[in-house]
Amino acid sequence: MTPRGWAGVLASALLTVALAACSTSVEQQPSARSPTRLPTSTAPTPDLTAMPDLIGLPSRLAGRRIGELEGSARLGLSSSWRGATVRCGTRPGTVVHQRPAAGATLRRGHVIHVRAAYLDLREFRGPCDPDHGDLGPRRGTDAHVARRFYRFAADPTLGAPIASAPTWHGIGSGRVATWVGVTDRADLAAWRLDTLYAERSGPFSALDLLATSGGYYHLYRGTSEGCSGDAGGPPAMTGFRSISLTSPRDTTGACMDWWGVTLYLDEDDLIRGVALRLGSP
Repeated sequence: MTPRGWAGVLASALLTVALAACSTSVEQQPSARSPTRLPTSTAPTPDLTAMPDLIGLPSRLAGRRIGELEGSARLGLSSSWRGATVRCGTRPGTVVHQRPAAGATLRRGHVIHVRAAYLDLREFRGPCDPDHGDLGPRRGTDAHVARRFYRFAADPTLGAPIASAPTWHGIGSGRVATWVGVTDRADLAAWRLDTLYAERSGPFSALDLLATSGGYYHLYRGTSEGCSGDAGGPPAMTGFRSISLTSPRDTTGACMDWWGVTLYLDEDDLIRGVALRLGSP
């Protein structure tokens, strides 16, 4: 082959190698033609100025929700609380009305109006039998005695497992007390203690106190001092075991909301004494 022919073959070979190298370089660097795109989030941005739905929440949790909203939105929000009378079917201490409505846009300095349920004993006492009213032991002798005493507190004509002897009734460890006779048990007036207590004026009654629960209470074995600071038992009840019915924790936003009723039981699980306790501001 002539030199010119060899030159042509060599030029053709060099061109083929160059094209192959160029093709390989492009295939190995796809990012040069198709830059990678970062995924974008489709989650909606939370609206920090929207009024939450408080209906049905226990008061303490509703108050916390408002506090969390203000902590996030920083709108200078405040709240105004009032009571709303209810009967069986609505749990006392839960929110039954709110203004603004859930989802409404809150403005700076907005006042949130909340109404919480309560039983007005002048209109209605019960008893109520909520499906989930026993917020403690639900079975056994203590639960049975507690439920029967609640029903008795709401309607004394229903009777209760009380011993056939005068019943001690007092405040805490006995700072004020009386004895309720066997024939006076169905008389609500016989259970009232006229005194000053926990920065409130009387009269006070364990029956009235328990009736306002609507059948919702926590049950503890022993004496629950809660916010009262008075865990001692009255000397007259020495030797008897005790169980305590108290305000539900999720509706107790402050000590002022706390209450407790302690029952003193003999060896036959009959009630021999009843003590009430209240929390102070």
